Amino acid sequence: PRLSNPILAMSITFIVILAIGCGPDTATETPASSGGAAATAKPATESQSPGQPADKINVVTTSNIVADWVRAVGQDRVEVFSLLPPDTDAHTFQPGARDISRVADADMVFSIGLSLEAGWLDKLVRNAAQDPAGIVALGNAVDPIDFVEIFDDHGDHGDEGEDEHAADDHGPLDPHFWFDPTRVRQAVDVISAQLSTLDPDGQSFYRGNSDSYNRELDELHDWIQAQVSLLPEEDRLLITFHDSFQYFAQRYGFKVVGAVFSVTTESEPTAQDLTALIETIEREGGRAVFTEKSHSARLAHRIADETDAKHVGGLYTGSLGAPGGEAGTYLDLMRYNVKTIVGALK
Repeated sequence: PRLSNPILAMSITFIVILAIGCGPDTATETPASSGGAAATAKPATESQSPGQPADKINVVTTSNIVADWVRAVGQDRVEVFSLLPPDTDAHTFQPGARDISRVADADMVFSIGLSLEAGWLDKLVRNAAQDPAGIVALGNAVDPIDFVEIFDDHGDHGDEGEDEHAADDHGPLDPHFWFDPTRVRQAVDVISAQLSTLDPDGQSFYRGNSDSYNRELDELHDWIQAQVSLLPEEDRLLITFHDSFQYFAQRYGFKVVGAVFSVTTESEPTAQDLTALIETIEREGGRAVFTEKSHSARLAHRIADETDAKHVGGLYTGSLGAPGGEAGTYLDLMRYNVKTIVGALK
Protein backbone atom coordinates (compact mmCIF):
# COMPACT_ATOMS: atom_id res chain seq x y z
CA PRO A 1 0.00 0.00 0.00
CA ARG A 2 1.02 3.56 -0.59
CA LEU A 3 1.55 5.88 2.34
CA SER A 4 -1.56 7.94 1.61
CA ASN A 5 -4.85 8.42 -0.16
CA PRO A 6 -6.27 11.77 -1.36
CA ILE A 7 -8.51 12.27 1.66
CA LEU A 8 -5.66 11.43 4.02
CA ALA A 9 -3.26 13.76 2.20
CA MET A 10 -5.73 16.66 2.43
CA SER A 11 -6.28 16.01 6.12
CA ILE A 12 -2.57 15.75 6.77
CA THR A 13 -1.92 19.00 4.92
CA PHE A 14 -4.39 20.89 7.13
CA ILE A 15 -3.18 19.28 10.36
CA VAL A 16 0.53 19.65 9.69
CA ILE A 17 0.29 23.28 8.53
CA LEU A 18 -1.31 24.03 11.89
CA ALA A 19 1.42 22.05 13.66
CA ILE A 20 4.23 23.83 11.82
CA GLY A 21 2.88 27.14 12.99
CA CYS A 22 2.94 26.03 16.63
CA GLY A 23 6.73 25.93 17.00
CA PRO A 24 9.33 23.13 17.13
CA ASP A 25 8.88 19.79 18.83
CA THR A 26 11.34 17.02 19.53
CA ALA A 27 11.29 14.43 16.75
CA THR A 28 11.22 10.71 17.37
CA GLU A 29 12.86 8.22 15.04
CA THR A 30 12.39 4.80 13.57
CA PRO A 31 15.67 2.85 13.54
CA ALA A 32 17.13 1.88 10.18
CA SER A 33 17.01 -1.80 9.40
CA SER A 34 17.66 -4.17 6.54
CA GLY A 35 13.99 -4.76 5.86
CA GLY A 36 10.44 -4.14 6.97
CA ALA A 37 9.46 -1.44 4.50
CA ALA A 38 5.94 -0.13 4.73
CA ALA A 39 5.08 -0.18 1.04
CA THR A 40 5.61 -2.39 -2.01
CA ALA A 41 6.20 -1.19 -5.55
CA LYS A 42 3.61 -2.13 -8.15
CA PRO A 43 4.36 -5.38 -10.03
CA ALA A 44 5.87 -5.29 -13.49
CA THR A 45 3.68 -5.70 -16.57
CA GLU A 46 4.37 -7.87 -19.61
CA SER A 47 5.17 -4.80 -21.74
CA GLN A 48 8.14 -3.92 -19.56
CA SER A 49 11.62 -5.36 -19.42
CA PRO A 50 11.98 -8.28 -16.97
CA GLY A 51 12.14 -7.12 -13.38
CA GLN A 52 11.32 -3.49 -14.17
CA PRO A 53 8.62 -2.16 -11.78
CA ALA A 54 5.51 -0.64 -13.34
CA ASP A 55 6.12 2.55 -11.35
CA LYS A 56 9.41 3.88 -10.10
CA ILE A 57 9.79 3.73 -6.34
CA ASN A 58 8.85 7.12 -4.96
CA VAL A 59 11.45 8.11 -2.33
CA VAL A 60 11.58 11.29 -0.27
CA THR A 61 14.65 12.22 1.78
CA THR A 62 15.11 14.82 4.48
CA SER A 63 18.62 15.58 3.21
CA ASN A 64 19.99 16.18 -0.28
CA ILE A 65 23.11 14.27 0.78
CA VAL A 66 20.98 11.20 1.44
CA ALA A 67 19.15 11.80 -1.84
CA ASP A 68 22.50 11.55 -3.63
CA TRP A 69 23.14 8.15 -2.03
CA VAL A 70 19.66 6.89 -2.91
CA ARG A 71 20.09 7.95 -6.56
CA ALA A 72 23.45 6.16 -6.71
CA VAL A 73 21.83 2.92 -5.51
CA GLY A 74 18.42 3.15 -7.16
CA GLN A 75 19.33 4.93 -10.40
CA ASP A 76 16.47 4.69 -12.94
CA ARG A 77 14.31 2.45 -10.75
CA VAL A 78 13.64 5.23 -8.23
CA GLU A 79 12.25 8.75 -8.23
CA VAL A 80 13.96 10.77 -5.49
CA PHE A 81 12.96 14.11 -4.00
CA SER A 82 14.98 15.88 -1.30
CA LEU A 83 13.02 18.11 1.05
CA LEU A 84 16.20 20.08 1.77
CA PRO A 85 17.21 22.39 -1.12
CA PRO A 86 20.91 22.97 -1.96
CA ASP A 87 22.87 25.31 0.34
CA THR A 88 20.26 25.08 3.11
CA ASP A 89 20.75 24.52 6.85
CA ALA A 90 18.92 21.41 8.05
CA HIS A 91 18.72 22.86 11.56
CA THR A 92 16.60 25.83 10.53
CA PHE A 93 14.80 24.43 7.46
CA GLN A 94 11.00 24.61 7.46
CA PRO A 95 9.01 22.52 4.95
CA GLY A 96 6.20 23.94 2.83
CA ALA A 97 2.72 22.69 1.99
CA ARG A 98 3.91 20.94 -1.20
CA ASP A 99 6.43 18.97 0.87
CA ILE A 100 3.57 17.57 2.95
CA SER A 101 1.92 16.12 -0.17
CA ARG A 102 5.22 14.69 -1.40
CA VAL A 103 5.82 12.88 1.88
CA ALA A 104 2.23 11.65 1.99
CA ASP A 105 2.65 10.10 -1.49
CA ALA A 106 6.08 8.55 -0.83
CA ASP A 107 6.75 4.83 -0.83
CA MET A 108 9.58 5.42 1.65
CA VAL A 109 11.24 8.29 3.51
CA PHE A 110 14.94 8.25 4.37
CA SER A 111 16.22 10.58 7.09
CA ILE A 112 19.57 11.16 8.77
CA GLY A 113 17.94 10.64 12.15
CA LEU A 114 19.74 11.04 15.49
CA SER A 115 17.53 14.10 16.10
CA LEU A 116 19.09 16.14 13.25
CA GLU A 117 15.66 16.92 11.83
CA ALA A 118 14.09 17.53 15.27
CA GLY A 119 11.79 20.52 15.11
CA TRP A 120 10.20 19.65 11.76
CA LEU A 121 10.47 15.88 11.22
CA ASP A 122 7.53 15.00 13.48
CA LYS A 123 5.35 17.75 12.06
CA LEU A 124 5.90 16.68 8.49
CA VAL A 125 7.07 13.11 8.08
CA ARG A 126 5.40 11.39 10.99
CA ASN A 127 1.98 12.83 10.30
CA ALA A 128 2.18 11.87 6.63
CA ALA A 129 3.21 8.22 7.10
CA GLN A 130 0.68 5.46 7.81
CA ASP A 131 3.36 3.02 8.96
CA PRO A 132 6.50 4.13 10.86
CA ALA A 133 8.43 1.33 9.10
CA GLY A 134 8.27 3.48 5.96
CA ILE A 135 10.56 6.07 7.59
CA VAL A 136 14.16 4.93 7.81
CA ALA A 137 16.61 6.82 10.06
CA LEU A 138 20.00 5.93 8.60
CA GLY A 139 22.02 7.29 11.50
CA ASN A 140 20.88 4.48 13.78
CA ALA A 141 22.70 1.94 11.60
CA VAL A 142 26.16 3.53 11.43
CA ASP A 143 27.53 3.05 14.97
CA PRO A 144 27.03 6.72 15.91
CA ILE A 145 29.34 8.46 18.35
CA ASP A 146 28.37 10.43 21.42
CA PHE A 147 27.74 14.12 20.85
CA VAL A 148 30.73 16.10 22.12
CA GLU A 149 29.62 19.18 24.07
CA ILE A 150 32.69 21.27 23.30
CA PHE A 151 31.33 24.26 25.16
CA ASP A 152 32.25 22.28 28.26
CA ASP A 153 35.87 22.94 27.32
CA HIS A 154 35.33 26.67 26.90
CA GLY A 155 34.65 27.43 30.52
CA ASP A 156 31.89 27.57 33.12
CA HIS A 157 28.69 29.05 31.75
CA GLY A 158 26.73 28.76 34.96
CA ASP A 159 23.52 26.80 35.44
CA GLU A 160 21.40 29.02 33.21
CA GLY A 161 23.80 28.90 30.28
CA GLU A 162 24.16 25.14 30.49
CA ASP A 163 20.39 24.72 30.42
CA GLU A 164 20.13 26.94 27.35
CA HIS A 165 22.79 24.96 25.48
CA ALA A 166 21.29 21.63 26.51
CA ALA A 167 17.95 22.75 25.08
CA ASP A 168 19.58 23.38 21.71
CA ASP A 169 21.40 20.03 21.63
CA HIS A 170 20.74 17.49 18.89
CA GLY A 171 20.53 14.69 21.43
CA PRO A 172 23.00 12.28 23.00
CA LEU A 173 24.36 11.03 19.65
CA ASP A 174 26.09 13.05 16.93
CA PRO A 175 24.12 13.00 13.64
CA HIS A 176 26.91 14.26 11.31
CA PHE A 177 28.13 10.79 10.33
CA TRP A 178 28.43 11.65 6.62
CA PHE A 179 31.85 13.18 7.32
CA ASP A 180 33.14 9.62 7.75
CA PRO A 181 32.93 7.74 4.42
CA THR A 182 33.38 4.39 6.17
CA ARG A 183 30.11 4.98 8.01
CA VAL A 184 28.40 6.12 4.83
CA ARG A 185 29.07 2.62 3.48
CA GLN A 186 26.78 1.24 6.18
CA ALA A 187 24.06 3.75 5.30
CA VAL A 188 24.32 2.81 1.62
CA ASP A 189 23.88 -0.87 2.49
CA VAL A 190 20.71 -0.01 4.43
CA ILE A 191 19.37 1.94 1.44
CA SER A 192 20.04 -1.03 -0.84
CA ALA A 193 18.27 -3.42 1.53
CA GLN A 194 15.25 -1.16 1.93
CA LEU A 195 14.82 -0.59 -1.80
CA SER A 196 15.07 -4.35 -2.30
CA THR A 197 12.21 -4.84 0.15
CA LEU A 198 10.05 -2.47 -1.88
CA ASP A 199 11.19 -3.92 -5.21
CA PRO A 200 12.37 -7.55 -4.78
CA ASP A 201 12.96 -7.97 -8.52
CA GLY A 202 15.60 -5.23 -8.34
CA GLN A 203 17.57 -6.70 -5.44
CA SER A 204 20.63 -7.71 -7.48
CA PHE A 205 20.51 -4.36 -9.28
CA TYR A 206 20.52 -2.42 -6.01
CA ARG A 207 23.20 -4.61 -4.49
CA GLY A 208 25.44 -4.18 -7.51
CA ASN A 209 25.03 -0.41 -7.42
CA SER A 210 25.66 -0.21 -3.68
CA ASP A 211 28.80 -2.33 -4.05
CA SER A 212 30.01 -0.04 -6.84
CA TYR A 213 29.30 3.10 -4.82
CA ASN A 214 30.98 1.62 -1.76
CA ARG A 215 34.12 1.10 -3.81
CA GLU A 216 34.01 4.81 -4.63
CA LEU A 217 33.67 5.52 -0.92
CA ASP A 218 36.72 3.35 -0.25
CA GLU A 219 38.67 5.32 -2.85
CA LEU A 220 37.49 8.56 -1.23
CA HIS A 221 38.63 7.35 2.18
CA ASP A 222 42.07 6.41 0.84
CA TRP A 223 42.37 9.78 -0.92
CA ILE A 224 41.47 11.69 2.25
CA GLN A 225 44.06 9.75 4.22
CA ALA A 226 46.70 10.64 1.63
CA GLN A 227 45.76 14.32 1.71
CA VAL A 228 45.72 14.51 5.50
CA SER A 229 49.11 12.80 5.69
CA LEU A 230 50.57 15.98 4.17
CA LEU A 231 49.82 17.77 7.45
CA PRO A 232 51.96 17.28 10.57
CA GLU A 233 49.86 15.94 13.42
CA GLU A 234 50.37 19.09 15.46
CA ASP A 235 48.74 21.14 12.67
CA ARG A 236 45.57 19.04 12.49
CA LEU A 237 43.52 21.49 14.53
CA LEU A 238 39.99 22.45 13.49
CA ILE A 239 38.03 25.55 14.47
CA THR A 240 34.68 25.22 12.71
CA PHE A 241 31.47 27.17 12.30
CA HIS A 242 29.45 24.61 14.23
CA ASP A 243 30.38 21.31 15.76
CA SER A 244 29.80 18.99 12.82
CA PHE A 245 33.31 17.60 12.24
CA GLN A 246 33.77 15.16 15.14
CA TYR A 247 33.37 12.08 12.90
CA PHE A 248 35.89 13.51 10.44
CA ALA A 249 38.28 14.41 13.26
CA GLN A 250 38.13 10.98 14.85
CA ARG A 251 38.56 9.15 11.55
CA TYR A 252 41.46 11.22 10.22
CA GLY A 253 43.37 12.28 13.31
CA PHE A 254 42.25 15.88 13.81
CA LYS A 255 41.37 17.70 17.02
CA VAL A 256 38.36 20.02 17.09
CA VAL A 257 39.64 22.97 19.12
CA GLY A 258 36.28 24.71 19.11
CA ALA A 259 33.30 25.90 17.12
CA VAL A 260 31.55 29.24 16.76
CA PHE A 261 28.21 27.45 17.21
CA SER A 262 29.04 24.54 19.46
CA VAL A 263 25.80 22.58 19.23
CA THR A 264 23.37 23.99 16.67
CA THR A 265 23.00 26.98 14.38
CA GLU A 266 19.49 27.75 15.62
CA SER A 267 20.64 30.31 18.19
CA GLU A 268 23.75 32.50 18.33
CA PRO A 269 26.48 31.92 20.92
CA THR A 270 26.67 34.31 23.85
CA ALA A 271 29.43 36.87 24.33
CA GLN A 272 30.77 34.62 27.07
CA ASP A 273 30.89 31.68 24.62
CA LEU A 274 32.86 33.71 22.09
CA THR A 275 35.29 34.99 24.71
CA ALA A 276 35.86 31.46 25.96
CA LEU A 277 36.42 30.22 22.39
CA ILE A 278 38.96 32.97 21.73
CA GLU A 279 40.81 32.02 24.92
CA THR A 280 40.77 28.35 23.88
CA ILE A 281 42.23 29.17 20.45
CA GLU A 282 44.96 31.31 22.01
CA ARG A 283 45.80 28.46 24.40
CA GLU A 284 45.62 25.47 22.05
CA GLY A 285 46.33 27.02 18.67
CA GLY A 286 44.68 26.64 15.32
CA ARG A 287 45.58 28.31 12.06
CA ALA A 288 42.13 28.81 10.58
CA VAL A 289 38.51 29.44 11.50
CA PHE A 290 36.40 27.59 8.92
CA THR A 291 32.92 28.81 8.03
CA GLU A 292 30.14 27.42 5.88
CA LYS A 293 28.57 28.35 2.57
CA SER A 294 25.08 28.64 4.01
CA HIS A 295 25.89 31.03 6.88
CA SER A 296 27.25 34.49 7.55
CA ALA A 297 30.92 34.67 8.52
CA ARG A 298 30.45 37.73 10.76
CA LEU A 299 31.26 35.99 14.05
CA ALA A 300 34.12 34.02 12.54
CA HIS A 301 35.70 37.27 11.30
CA ARG A 302 35.51 38.65 14.82
CA ILE A 303 37.23 35.57 16.24
CA ALA A 304 39.91 35.65 13.55
CA ASP A 305 40.55 39.34 14.21
CA GLU A 306 41.18 38.64 17.90
CA THR A 307 43.42 35.59 17.40
CA ASP A 308 46.25 34.51 15.12
CA ALA A 309 43.85 32.32 13.14
CA LYS A 310 42.78 33.31 9.64
CA HIS A 311 39.23 33.08 8.36
CA VAL A 312 38.62 30.44 5.67
CA GLY A 313 35.12 30.37 4.23
CA GLY A 314 33.20 28.08 1.98
CA LEU A 315 32.89 24.64 3.59
CA TYR A 316 29.84 22.53 2.78
CA THR A 317 28.51 20.78 5.86
CA GLY A 318 24.81 19.86 6.05
CA SER A 319 23.87 20.33 2.41
CA LEU A 320 25.15 19.79 -1.10
CA GLY A 321 25.81 22.73 -3.38
CA ALA A 322 24.10 23.40 -6.69
CA PRO A 323 23.86 20.42 -9.10
CA GLY A 324 26.92 20.27 -11.31
CA GLY A 325 28.85 22.62 -9.04
CA GLU A 326 31.90 22.14 -6.86
CA ALA A 327 29.88 20.21 -4.25
CA GLY A 328 27.01 18.92 -6.35
CA THR A 329 27.41 15.34 -5.09
CA TYR A 330 28.49 13.84 -1.78
CA LEU A 331 31.82 12.71 -3.24
CA ASP A 332 32.44 16.21 -4.60
CA LEU A 333 31.49 17.78 -1.27
CA MET A 334 34.00 15.69 0.65
CA ARG A 335 36.82 16.31 -1.81
CA TYR A 336 36.14 20.04 -1.85
CA ASN A 337 36.10 20.27 1.95
CA VAL A 338 39.28 18.24 2.38
CA LYS A 339 41.15 20.31 -0.21
CA THR A 340 40.01 23.48 1.56
CA ILE A 341 40.95 22.25 5.04
CA VAL A 342 44.33 20.80 4.09
CA GLY A 343 45.20 23.81 1.95
CA ALA A 344 44.45 26.21 4.81
CA LEU A 345 46.42 24.26 7.41
CA LYS A 346 49.58 23.62 5.37
